[in-house]
Amino acid sequence: MSGFQRYEVTLFDLMNFQSGRGFVCLVRIVVILSVLTALPLPLAAEDAPAGCQALTPLTSEDLMRFQFESDPVDRETLPRRTRFTLGEIRVVRQRVFEEEHNWLHRVTNRYHPLTRKDVILAVLPFRSGASVNLRALEEAERILRSKAYLYDARVIPFRRCGDVLDIYVVTRDIWSLEPRLSFDRAGGENSYALGIGDSNIMGSGRSSYFSYFSNEDRNGVALSYADPNLRKTRWGLNLLAADSSDGSRYAASIRRPFFALDTRRAMNLAGDRYRRKEGLYFLSNKFWEYDADSRVGDFSVGASPGIRDSRVSRFRLGLGYEQYRFDYPVALLARVDPRDAEDRKLVYPYVSYQRIRDSYDKRLNLDRVYRTEDIALGSVLSAQVGWSADFFGGEGDKLVGRFSYQDSLWLAADQLLTYDLSLSGYYDLDRDRSEDILTQARLSYRYRHADAFGLLLRAAVAAAHNPPLDKSLVLGGDTGLRGYPTRYQVGDSWFLVTVEERYYSDVYPFRMFRLGAAVFADVGRAWYRNDAPGWVPPDRTASYFDTLANIGVGLRLESTRTRRDRLLHIDLSLPLREGPDTRNLEFTVTVKQSL
Repeated sequence: MSGFQRYEVTLFDLMNFQSGRGFVCLVRIVVILSVLTALPLPLAAEDAPAGCQALTPLTSEDLMRFQFESDPVDRETLPRRTRFTLGEIRVVRQRVFEEEHNWLHRVTNRYHPLTRKDVILAVLPFRSGASVNLRALEEAERILRSKAYLYDARVIPFRRCGDVLDIYVVTRDIWSLEPRLSFDRAGGENSYALGIGDSNIMGSGRSSYFSYFSNEDRNGVALSYADPNLRKTRWGLNLLAADSSDGSRYAASIRRPFFALDTRRAMNLAGDRYRRKEGLYFLSNKFWEYDADSRVGDFSVGASPGIRDSRVSRFRLGLGYEQYRFDYPVALLARVDPRDAEDRKLVYPYVSYQRIRDSYDKRLNLDRVYRTEDIALGSVLSAQVGWSADFFGGEGDKLVGRFSYQDSLWLAADQLLTYDLSLSGYYDLDRDRSEDILTQARLSYRYRHADAFGLLLRAAVAAAHNPPLDKSLVLGGDTGLRGYPTRYQVGDSWFLVTVEERYYSDVYPFRMFRLGAAVFADVGRAWYRNDAPGWVPPDRTASYFDTLANIGVGLRLESTRTRRDRLLHIDLSLPLREGPDTRNLEFTVTVKQSL
């Protein structure tokens, strides 16, 4: 045979080592088997076995280097409405740095405990054997991305065997153990915190923080602990203890939330005790100080029929507890309506309803810098009604009501409109008087007119009716009017309009930070629709409640290796209308959750 030789080996040849031929043949067989075992098999472990269909060319090794921002995942190979039985779940966990470019990357990866696989599986809204469709896989991604200890996540179908679907769950950790060295400056006031915390203790998903904090109102120490999946269940535990220069705070909750759209039941038990000193501010000055002691509790159970025709209805039956006690100076009480300075105690059974329309989108560069954003396009309607009476332990008969509605929609492929409305308050049946009624409305318009640029237009209004003394509406540098001191104007109404041009840079220093920038203008005003309460100083110049405006520029710094819910804002603002205690330039440094 040209080019080939034919070898025939008999059992006698193999056993007859003395003949030489048997030994040579055995050596050849060993060599051939060694080569064959080193070669890739036609059906590798991640390829589709007979009767199965491979849905992605990506392997576990590929996914260890997966770039979330580029997102080269094609799910269109699956029918969107078809349901499958979930089979194998393969968890692929990327370290903090997917590629180690320098010693810092290597040290970070070496000493960071990866989130455990059982923790990631506990977060998923489904288990192996469950019935899932493409919508459920996309929702699982959003739930994973909501975790502070994960940078991003993808759920990728990789194999289909009839009606059985196998999936990859790909996550990337962030560096979770961090010293708390935070500094905020807004409206001319400084606040800082020093401490240490971990949002993912030893890869368990639990978090704990200890810090010393200081701001204009108080300073003290705080300790918190949270376990969102107790013993890998759907139950979560949150604890908080704080001791400050003006009081203390203790809060605890245990709950089983509606963790997914198709969740059928929920429960919540929470309590919060907060003692502190509060103040009444105007033009950034504290005019009055008083003691406040609040106790708030809630117990509720919830039920839902699950998702039906892309809509979810949820019902809750609960018992609410609110108690507010105040110690106002005698001179202050002489200046205000006594009804606005009363203590309050409400104990009320309530029923609530929520309706959610299932519609979401995933984009980059809206409110973050080159980071996956989940945009809720579906409307959310929430309503709650309760009745507090002496019979239940409250003080007086009052109706309790809360209502909210929010929605988002794409006006075009690059134009997003978002709006929300809310109404809350009480009605005193004994006095035939509404109290603490607060109405708010917000409207945002985002226009991505270029790859690296986006325009934001935002407007918000609020109005209060018969607000208690401890709930004045304030406007200033800490509430969006960036060129003015904190708590500058006060009233029972306010509006704020912001125009902002955003720049999303592709600069990626040390592969650790994303950079953005903004040019902005803010216009706003807070005022009283009728006469100001007696504690507000008389406005002899008729200018205290004028419309204020500022312009400014800002730098945005977003870490891709630490918590995803923190984005540093550094702004320099110029007030266009001067007033008491205003400066030529206002410098602010704040940490927010979005641009």
